[in-house]
Amino acid sequence: MTIGRGLKWPWILLAAVFIITAASIVSDKMKSRQGPPDPLPSEIKPWFGPRNQTEALAAADNGVNNARERLKQGPDEWLRLEMLGRALAARFRVSGDYADLAEADSFLAKGMAKSEPPAGPSLSRGAVAVLAHRLDEADEALKRFDSQKGEPTSDEQADGWAIKGDIAFQRGDMKRARLTYARAEEAESNASVALRQSMLELRYGDALLARRRVNAVLRAEKLTRSAKAQAALMRATIAYGTGEWNMAGEWARFADGFFPGNPLAMAYVAQQKALEGDVAGAVRQYEAIVAKAPLPEIMDALAFTLRLQGRGAESRAWAEKAGALWAGRYRLMPEAAAAHVVEHELALGDPAKALPIAKADARARPHGASLILLARAQLLTGDARGALATLERAEKTGWRTAGLYLALADVHTALGDTDAAEDAREDALDLNPKAMDPAARYIWFGHD
Repeated sequence: MTIGRGLKWPWILLAAVFIITAASIVSDKMKSRQGPPDPLPSEIKPWFGPRNQTEALAAADNGVNNARERLKQGPDEWLRLEMLGRALAARFRVSGDYADLAEADSFLAKGMAKSEPPAGPSLSRGAVAVLAHRLDEADEALKRFDSQKGEPTSDEQADGWAIKGDIAFQRGDMKRARLTYARAEEAESNASVALRQSMLELRYGDALLARRRVNAVLRAEKLTRSAKAQAALMRATIAYGTGEWNMAGEWARFADGFFPGNPLAMAYVAQQKALEGDVAGAVRQYEAIVAKAPLPEIMDALAFTLRLQGRGAESRAWAEKAGALWAGRYRLMPEAAAAHVVEHELALGDPAKALPIAKADARARPHGASLILLARAQLLTGDARGALATLERAEKTGWRTAGLYLALADVHTALGDTDAAEDAREDALDLNPKAMDPAARYIWFGHD
């Protein structure tokens, strides 16, 4: 017996060495995936450009006005049409005004018509078409761009691949999106590509890699305050997706202070107040934001927060105002507004109105977010089995978020499958331990 025990010791020792070595390898891989520690807000420095929202809007207005004057000198020249289209798209990104997006789309379409293929503003046209969620038009524009005889610059190549990645992502082809974003990064590594990659990885359920992508942007030296504030909000979005609410609040408040006056950053801070228990403060901040920037998405957040507080009359008043604005946007740019209109109707209006819009949006853009909205519309209008099929389709694309699994739990519950519902809830909690916290309902911006 003593000899037998003695013979076992080398094998036990070898097994222990193997376990320690394997653990070390796993630890090294985890550290590699995590990358360097998160940058401290005090370490983040701006480079150039507007210091706040007011200056950014003034610069955008100036760009549009100058482009309009140049167009007067040659109203049929496609380069001048492109300049105005790009200026309007840039202002849309600052203000969120759908009139700018519609006008940009119109001028770039005219520029394409006024130019002899393969010349023309094809890359700009593709970028705006993706913003407008008109994926077929974006495809056509990129085909024309790819057929040009001259060698595109590295930044043009990166933009082209990034737009192709956006198209693939919105069509639910996440694998292709990852590959094309990688091609964009090879052409020119920049903040725009990194933020796209971050969002993709977050929706894949890989928050570590998503965070690493954003951290690289936050550490970059030559970026504007606006770009870094956008990255900080993405960092907050990742934290919401993993239930790290305190961290989300830190990054939301950093973005608000680093680039003051931005309505979205202020809205993130408002919802953070609600998460922290200061719901009255959140309501006051939302009201202050919409007083200066009457944006329907912020009115929706305000209306929903009021509804959760049992303040029905006030909630309905804000929901009606938001609904009227969404209706106007939908008439102007239906594809761009569709998902927002669906979300508004599901949360604050009539699911029956949401259903046909959700179906059309999911046909055009069958990615996880659109499919989850469609499934919720199906469930709320009595089609639980249709909702289940829709969510299973979303999961097959590679979409992995707590929101998806909570939607699955609701559908399984409606179908009476309690075991499957419990499994789905566990999947949601694995990704986000606070997914089922009642306060999570206050997260309107940056939710999954």
